Amino acid sequence: MSFLFSIIFSLNIFSFETERVRIFSNGNYHEVETVKGEVIVRIPDNKKNEIIEKLKTLGYKEIKQLYKDFYLAKNKNNVSLNYYISSFSNDNIEFYPNTIYRPLFTSFNDPNLSNQWYLNKINLFYASDFEETKTTVTVAVVDTGVEYLHDDLKNVVMDTNTWTCFDYENGSLTKPCVATSHWHGTAVSGVISAERNNLKGIAGISKARIYSANVFYNSPPEDLSSTVSTLISALSYISSNTFISQISGKLVINMSLGSDTDCEAPLQSVIDELYNKNVIIVAAAGNSSLSQVSSPANCRNVVPVSATDEIDKLAYFSNYGSAMLNGLSAPGVNIFTTTKDNGYAEYNGTSFSAPIVSGVIALVWAKRPELKNYEVIDIVKKTARDVGDDGPDTKFGWGIVDAYKAVSFLEANLQTKGVNREILVYPNPFYPSKHRYVKFHIKNTEIYPGDHLMIYDFSGNFIAYVRYDGKDGFIWDGKNSSGADVDTGLYVVYYKNDKNTAKSKFLLVR
Repeated sequence: MSFLFSIIFSLNIFSFETERVRIFSNGNYHEVETVKGEVIVRIPDNKKNEIIEKLKTLGYKEIKQLYKDFYLAKNKNNVSLNYYISSFSNDNIEFYPNTIYRPLFTSFNDPNLSNQWYLNKINLFYASDFEETKTTVTVAVVDTGVEYLHDDLKNVVMDTNTWTCFDYENGSLTKPCVATSHWHGTAVSGVISAERNNLKGIAGISKARIYSANVFYNSPPEDLSSTVSTLISALSYISSNTFISQISGKLVINMSLGSDTDCEAPLQSVIDELYNKNVIIVAAAGNSSLSQVSSPANCRNVVPVSATDEIDKLAYFSNYGSAMLNGLSAPGVNIFTTTKDNGYAEYNGTSFSAPIVSGVIALVWAKRPELKNYEVIDIVKKTARDVGDDGPDTKFGWGIVDAYKAVSFLEANLQTKGVNREILVYPNPFYPSKHRYVKFHIKNTEIYPGDHLMIYDFSGNFIAYVRYDGKDGFIWDGKNSSGADVDTGLYVVYYKNDKNTAKSKFLLVR
């Protein structure tokens, strides 16, 4: 991937100087904030001496390995990256700016101690009927640290002797570390797993254990920042055998932080490694009202999460974009949760939508720990409540996460029960070689010959009209309008008559 940069300099209160970099990527320009005088460089073994020598001639005297063949290089004179872009390009050196990362939140300090409206929106109370009494899931909150003595968190956190901090500036590791840089990580943790039924505070989405990885350690709390290199260091540690040996069960990583840039290759590399180790990674889409999802939410093998409001509209601050086609949405406005000093408050932001999704994923995985990460993600996606365009869209992804449908999907006999109450799909999944036909019944509706039932794929392409089969419903043989077999995949079925419409999703498997 190639970038074009132009620099706007800025100073801030950090111990390092930052600069604004205008990046040209995928046909568009956007600005990102980076650490001045630092660059991430890929240094393959077969070119190691050559590239290091070139970096040193440009003033990059401090070069340390970050992850595999990615290195962080620091210019001794703190010279802007702008001066060396042409040199890197001419020498075919793959490089990336050391992008600034910040927690994703929009704070409105307007508390309402009894108003966890979002729990009803995601059907949590119905889901509790199917929930496991004990959990086998840990959620790693990569954030600002957690107030581990909070009344609503002290009984759900992992052993604090396993916690870690990563210096916001240089990524150096401190362990154990229970430092809290800011209220943000405490608020995120409360959404996921605040203790229930303890006559105190609020109810979390899940019963998952909380592990804290503070990537904002030592950062000034009045202008909290970290870097992509620090984030990579934290994720690399979580991927290590040292960390994995300390947990039992399944692991979800929640990252309610981001930067308005593309997913950098070294960050993508460590995310891929975690995903291949059966870890689920959830990240906030961002709060800049942009039609581009923030990094790391826009990285491959990450579940990006956008924010919705009380009436299921996209929150005014939420980012959106093509990455959301693989994502989900969740409430992110007036989210009442835990905060520092054993307190509670309401906050806005995709930072609080992401942990709602992480919590639901933890519910599902605790119920069926034998499932692979991609299977859990698929269940949570296909049971989401579709509020945007039919199928996945660029604003809401697969829809607003639904805890009840997700866990009841596991509980129910899917051969006789669809996931949408309006249209019953039988069998679901549909195997044409085995079942011959899939049948659709429109609940509480008398069906007439002039009514229409249509099949679409998740790109919005029309597939076929479904055959009327009397007042009980419709049947389909898995062929498109040209008579050809359709491929394996998830499909949308849409019903329409003069007065009503209904839609559902189902899986066809060849």
